[in-house]
Amino acid sequence: MKTKNAFLIDIAVPNTHNLAKTITDKQNKYQEQANEICAMWKQKAAQMIPIVISSAGVIRLQKSVILGTCSILRNLLKYK
Repeated sequence: MKTKNAFLIDIAVPNTHNLAKTITDKQNKYQEQANEICAMWKQKAAQMIPIVISSAGVIRLQKSVILGTCSILRNLLKYK
């Protein structure tokens, strides 16, 4: 049995002090679109999934990528 569900995924990177407000704004903003998608595409349900990453989280991710790259380079240089 197939279920007809739609997912609206939105990604945001707000300032750290705006996290809760951003999630609420995204859910409210897309609720009307979710209803339209259900009617237009004959979906059983449409769910909004906000992905909110704090600016501090982005900085940590960037730092992690840089440290990982340095580690790869160190290992490569040791190998040769």
